[in-house]
Amino acid sequence: MAGLPQKIAPKSGHHYRALVVEDDASIRRLVQKLLQRMGLEIDVATDGRQALEKLAEGHYSVMVLDLMVPEVSGFEVINFVKEQGLKTPVAVVSAVSQQALTNLDLDIVKVVISKPFDVDEFTKAIRMICNDSEE
Repeated sequence: MAGLPQKIAPKSGHHYRALVVEDDASIRRLVQKLLQRMGLEIDVATDGRQALEKLAEGHYSVMVLDLMVPEVSGFEVINFVKEQGLKTPVAVVSAVSQQALTNLDLDIVKVVISKPFDVDEFTKAIRMICNDSEE
């Protein structure tokens, strides 16, 4: 059994914000709980259209994104991030095939985690992304 995730210690009063884009309620709750335990402020989108609206409204340290969300796909959300010049790094958490992942923009997508995912792998990846986004 994995231990509880440790909080990320931000430098110079920096607050971490995460956008969780996931339509599956049980996975969304798990991801929210893990991120909250790490000390991140959380916004939630249950579909791609909500994700686009939230991205347009604010800055995020990381976006946890399922690629197969309704309304607007996760692939389109990634394209929006690129087209708008947003600096939001993306952690893809999805059950799509490896072949579907070959064209992801690696300047935006920092990590791909397959569902079902290991909690330790997930928290390690989020910690790495948040620490990199401070620089």
